[in-house]
Amino acid sequence: MEIEIEDVDSCNKKIKFVVPHHDYKKEVDKYYQKLGRQVKVPGFRKGKVPASLLEKQFGQDVKKEVLSNLISDRLNQAIAEKELRAIGQPHLLEVNAEEGTDISVSASLEVLPSVDIQDYSGMEMEMKVPRITDEEVDQTIEAFRQRKAKTIEITDRPVQEEDLIKVDFTSKMGDQPFEGGTAQDQAIRVGSGQLIEGLDKGMVGMTIGENREIQVQVPKDYQNKEIAGKDVDFNVTLKGIQVQELPELNDAFAREMDAEKKYESLEDMKAKTRVELEDYERGEAKKAVKKILADKLSEQNPVELPEGLIKEQVKFMTDQANKKQGKEAKHDHGHDHGHDHDHDHEEEVTPEQMEQYKEPAIKALREELILDQLSRDLELEVTPEELDQELQNMAQLLGGGGNLNQMKKEWEKNGVLARLHSRMKRDKTLNSALEKVTLKEVMVDRKDLIADN
Repeated sequence: MEIEIEDVDSCNKKIKFVVPHHDYKKEVDKYYQKLGRQVKVPGFRKGKVPASLLEKQFGQDVKKEVLSNLISDRLNQAIAEKELRAIGQPHLLEVNAEEGTDISVSASLEVLPSVDIQDYSGMEMEMKVPRITDEEVDQTIEAFRQRKAKTIEITDRPVQEEDLIKVDFTSKMGDQPFEGGTAQDQAIRVGSGQLIEGLDKGMVGMTIGENREIQVQVPKDYQNKEIAGKDVDFNVTLKGIQVQELPELNDAFAREMDAEKKYESLEDMKAKTRVELEDYERGEAKKAVKKILADKLSEQNPVELPEGLIKEQVKFMTDQANKKQGKEAKHDHGHDHGHDHDHDHEEEVTPEQMEQYKEPAIKALREELILDQLSRDLELEVTPEELDQELQNMAQLLGGGGNLNQMKKEWEKNGVLARLHSRMKRDKTLNSALEKVTLKEVMVDRKDLIADN
């Protein structure tokens, strides 16, 4: 099939082709043969109805349907053959179909524009990594101690600050109880601020089995408006006292802390903890610098965007915002504009939505198109093995033990797998691009990094 592609502009193409009359006639004849086996005409056996009779009775509808199907098939063939990255469906402009002659067709098609990525190898970037302090190392090791803490029952003394206690209580405002004012076996850390101010302070000095009346004035801004700003009387019974016993911070603790990491001593634990924290911060800094690189590549490679694509992205952003607000969204699909679209984008957006979301929509789309083109230039793709490994990692984070194939099928069905694939491809592309720029690592104080942001 001879296909003529005319560039209207970078986002629109005009497709022209001719359907030979004999191809059209062949499809019409086939349709009549099929129709003859299906319809019942008085006086004729099924399958023996003359074509002339069928043509007389159904001709207009048959010719219309055959022509429509032929044009649709040839348009899809033309799009595939010319590797046009279509957005939505083509729109017919003109069909010349005189009886007994070849059929000439022209159609318009909105496409993703091609992008010639400018050389970025001379780009210089700084990767700011926060410096790890001794205090941060100590805080991390203190968290290790908390994980290894033992809970000890206390029976030979009254309640003190920081104790973990178990209590029953009832409460009244005047002579009336109120909603939420009763609890059994309530676990409380004394002095933690989890109760109304003054209540747990009033429990200091209680002994196990003791019953005590405690009156507190509830703050005016308390969440329960029924008692906010009022005096409330609590009747509290102490049922148990516990304390957390932390392991001593020494070499023995370090050696027993983690069998896999095999800390040799407390100093070795501190040194390795510092390295782990630095590696984490370096990873976070790399994420930040990749975002900056994506912005820079977008600035360096301005690209015109199809109006239909902008409308679709605005619609998508509107639906996402509605979902966050608890409203029902009309559709939700993960966008991967590097692939052909097989659905129309004629859903209207309001002028207000366009004004609100057009700028961020254009920014997101430009970045997506440029990174997609860059991945093509670098011949990068996410392999099935890489996707499966990422799925396995995520399954473990979500609790593990599930059926990986089942999860994959579910995620494929609801679009999560496509979004995961798109995110991985984006990350792979930016990692590869980052290797081509001059990247300088700079250690900074965390407060300076926060100030910069």
